Amino acid sequence: MDSLHKVLHEVLQNAPYEAFAELISTKLSGKGITLTPGERRRVARHLKSNAAENLQFRNWQWWDRRHVAIEVTPEEVEALHVRFTEFLEHKLPEIIASTAEDFSARILKTLNRRWPAQSRAEDHELRGFKRRLHQRWGGSINRLRMSLAISREFGASVTAELRSDPDPAHLHLSEVLPRLHARACQVTDEVICLLSSGFADGAMARWRTLHEIAVVAMFLRDRGDEVAERYINHHVVESLRAAEEYQRYCDRLGYEPLSASHMDQLKLESARLVSQYGGSFTTQYGWAAHTLKNQRPSISDIERAIGVDHFRAHYRMASHNVHANPKGVFFKLGIMHEMDIFLSGPSNAGLADPGHSTAISLMQVSAALGLVKPTLDSLIVLKILARMEDEVGEAFMAAHQRLEDDMADTVDPRGPKGK
Repeated sequence: MDSLHKVLHEVLQNAPYEAFAELISTKLSGKGITLTPGERRRVARHLKSNAAENLQFRNWQWWDRRHVAIEVTPEEVEALHVRFTEFLEHKLPEIIASTAEDFSARILKTLNRRWPAQSRAEDHELRGFKRRLHQRWGGSINRLRMSLAISREFGASVTAELRSDPDPAHLHLSEVLPRLHARACQVTDEVICLLSSGFADGAMARWRTLHEIAVVAMFLRDRGDEVAERYINHHVVESLRAAEEYQRYCDRLGYEPLSASHMDQLKLESARLVSQYGGSFTTQYGWAAHTLKNQRPSISDIERAIGVDHFRAHYRMASHNVHANPKGVFFKLGIMHEMDIFLSGPSNAGLADPGHSTAISLMQVSAALGLVKPTLDSLIVLKILARMEDEVGEAFMAAHQRLEDDMADTVDPRGPKGK
């Protein structure tokens, strides 16, 4: 690629002088002197050097030496300038596009031929990295995986109990909390996959979603079945908003628009809910507006209502990796001690925060589900999960501290290969 840039740069630098040399060659032809291609190139080089002396072609014999003077008028220079400008504005982009198309196909063909060997080399390097990551973080990640396994079994057991003996007082909670818990388990599994692959910032971003699930689950459990019903009904508002955005851009995307009858039905259902719950119901967290006495509640309002707003700093840190803000560009969990490194892949650092935070949020969602209809068995399991959350946090912190000690003599975020 560098050679292509150099060739293009050289061509553009020489083009004006070559064009001027062609004009001189034409004028010399009128005086009976025909320049060879090589001599025309010599004229161009002479012009480019800005030399003051006359140009002499040494291949002429001594008896045929002559001094030739030619005149280039300002009009001819201007015409040459116009031609060159036209070339730059119209012809050159076409040449570059054509050349780029040709070279990209040829280079891609070469890259495809070389990729199997490159892929094997990258796989070998990745296996080594994952081996070192597992040596450092495997114990803590495994404790988190154990918490997930317990939570899944617990969720299945509680859901079966709620459905086998439905309680009218918890009808809507029994519908929504098991779904939130199942989603929390899935997101936790995604976090574990990211941690196991060395993507601390990605894991923290997924924890952000898990935290929101936990906050909503705890809030619904705290505020009761009527709010849970509003939460379930709010999907109509969200469906209408999504459908309207789809309709707005479906033509540009090349998709078929939704039917008018479908849109009318969504609007009718949404209008009925607004009539029932009020205009604030159409906001993002409108299902919580009535109980919070806030016309436009936010996730931070819900956090504050259940006393978990102390996680706001962690949530903010996680948000940096979700949005394209400057903090997310310059701050990375996977880079320790603010090293001047552009992290474009996995890292052996920064796993403690997302790992421990995930254990906490998973335990919170499990507690929200288990306390809908608490039993001795469910209380025992929740105590186990609380102990597991502490153990996970301690394991991640111990691994982080070992990394801190090791990083004193290395600048590689993938960790010292010997450790």
